[in-house]
Amino acid sequence: MVNIMNSNLTRTVLTLSQFAAQKLLQYGFDLAQERQVNLSIAFVDHSGVLLAFGRMDEAPVVTVDVAIGKARTAAFLGAPSKVFEDMINAGQPSMTTVPGILPLQGGVPLVSGKALVGAVGVSGASGEEDQAIASLISEALNKL
Repeated sequence: MVNIMNSNLTRTVLTLSQFAAQKLLQYGFDLAQERQVNLSIAFVDHSGVLLAFGRMDEAPVVTVDVAIGKARTAAFLGAPSKVFEDMINAGQPSMTTVPGILPLQGGVPLVSGKALVGAVGVSGASGEEDQAIASLISEALNKL
């Protein structure tokens, strides 16, 4: 019989808490108001499962799925979604065939210590502004 308490058979995984996601969501909305943009902001856990989401009143409906897709992309790949947009723009269109990947900037991993604990996706402004806001939200995680 296998001893399930053997550390080689299990692992402990850190993930973003609902508390942190809600705090970061409010921070993201504050940033959007300061910049006078209407956004959807999504947070996923380390495995890409939706944890928290908010859509500002004037944010277009399309931003809902885009924000979630950007967050999932960053979580699945452990890298900003901008990396994959850049690959396509550089002539590597095969990235568009990867299931579940949305190659648009605005998705950023959330890292605590060295652990990927989730990701944030922002949609509703320009790609560059979505990316900048997502990066600021990511940086704020370790200041909570």
